[in-house]
Amino acid sequence: MATAAQTARPMSNEAEADQTPPADGVRATQTEQRGPIKLRIGAIAGGAVVAYIISVALGIILATTGIGYTFYLLPLAQFLALYTGGFIAGRWAGVSGFMNGVCVAVLWIIVWAAQNALNEAQLVQIAGPAALPRMNMGGIIIGDLLNLTAAAFGGWMAERQK
Repeated sequence: MATAAQTARPMSNEAEADQTPPADGVRATQTEQRGPIKLRIGAIAGGAVVAYIISVALGIILATTGIGYTFYLLPLAQFLALYTGGFIAGRWAGVSGFMNGVCVAVLWIIVWAAQNALNEAQLVQIAGPAALPRMNMGGIIIGDLLNLTAAAFGGWMAERQK
């Protein structure tokens, strides 16, 4: 008659890896940190306001120094503003910093689109529809991706520094 030890099948490496607890607690920590995404409206609004204030301040500084028309400085200033806004949102939220940062960028994009639509509506009222510039969809998509990247990265960095 065979004993239980003799009839037991050897475990595969995957099964052993799943059953052995991690020595440093890394897997347990990662599982505890992940959970449902929690969006904090106050943190998102605060991050968006901070991003707007920094963007306006940097725009004024660049314009008064005369270097505001340099091609790469305005997008860099906007990237810095959205990174900071996403970082603030991620820090104030305390959880889901990445997604709270993304929401700062989404709010930024919505406000920018609404503001742009109002400006173009005024332009049409004053000068007619022929005064509207051609729509640059490639530029809009790349700009939105950069905005999302900056704020999401800021939120992610705030989450990592906990």
